[in-house]
Amino acid sequence: MVQKYRQSRFSIDMEETGKRLKEFRTSLHITIAELSQETGLSLGMISETESGKNKPSPNLMLALHELYGLNINWLLTGEGPMVVWGKVTGPPKDAKGEPTLDMDMLIWYAERLPIVRYSILSFFIDFFYRNKQMLEDLLKEMKESGHPD
Repeated sequence: MVQKYRQSRFSIDMEETGKRLKEFRTSLHITIAELSQETGLSLGMISETESGKNKPSPNLMLALHELYGLNINWLLTGEGPMVVWGKVTGPPKDAKGEPTLDMDMLIWYAERLPIVRYSILSFFIDFFYRNKQMLEDLLKEMKESGHPD
């Protein structure tokens, strides 16, 4: 008896998945080249995935989830929210729709862009080493005055 195989309802529609990947990337306002740089994955692989030529690689899906909170189920099936944490809509905006230039914006970028996170850490490391004695004196004064840590 010849058994006929039917397509599983769990198969990946590469064209639709590619469209969702592009939608996700454009919602972040980044280019394929920038996404390639952030994820460490090849520009060609990302481009071919967006165009529906390839299925998304596990490395791409993991990177997008870890860096931006992408909901992998949404990417593959279109079901559920686009992201499982964070916002994809961009940094916080004021009442006029302009990005706020405050701590929320800095935190938003630091959470999503490793280059920003590394820049902030580099600044503080540099600041600490240049001002080590001043910081130690300040901590000593705080302890002597009974200030809680």
